[in-house]
Amino acid sequence: MHWQAAIFDMDGLLVDSEPLWRRAEQKVFGELGIQLNDELCRQTTGLGTEDTVRYWLQRTLWSTQEDRQIEVDEIAHQLRQQALGLIQSEARAMPGVYPLLERCRELGMTMVIASGSSMELIRAVIERLELHNYISSYFSAANEKAGKPAPDVYLRALSALRLPTEKCIAFEDSVRGVEAARAANLYTVAVPEQGIGFQQDFSAASLVVKDLRTLLSMAPFLNDTQPTLLA
Repeated sequence: MHWQAAIFDMDGLLVDSEPLWRRAEQKVFGELGIQLNDELCRQTTGLGTEDTVRYWLQRTLWSTQEDRQIEVDEIAHQLRQQALGLIQSEARAMPGVYPLLERCRELGMTMVIASGSSMELIRAVIERLELHNYISSYFSAANEKAGKPAPDVYLRALSALRLPTEKCIAFEDSVRGVEAARAANLYTVAVPEQGIGFQQDFSAASLVVKDLRTLLSMAPFLNDTQPTLLA
């Protein structure tokens, strides 16, 4: 008996947007006098936009200035708009995405997105990658009380799916995302960003794979609700 639903993270999992987000962050924060390189940007992978803004302000401007008039919402809006433009013009699917989605569809699985990005950004990715025929619904942690690593967005998706948790599988690329999915009691496949997986602790994941193509090579995987193979 196979899985009945797949819940996908979006950034870095379905779409190769992490480099685009880093460019957006470097531009927006650079204009505030906060210089970020790629390695620093990776510290906030998996956080929502507002939480990312708050993370850096707390470690820079807010720690040295009494004036806290900088508005998190305003900076987050600038960051989202910068990322949106890059995604609409440059975003590409991660390797193995379409074959995996096709396989899920062949198995009759419902496919949804549970992302830390805003609904506007989720819609932009679906449009850019032409995912309309695969993704039946999508959910944003920006609309929840707490973002990842809290499980709220996954619990929202599960509530909408109306399926037993053990019949649903989650796919994530970040440690915070894995923690969120596992906190919702989901079997969770981690697909770390290439080159950084060994630097972070993905031990909470049910399964860790190099990329989605590796997952597809595990022929029985999606037919089995209790897979044990690690790759």
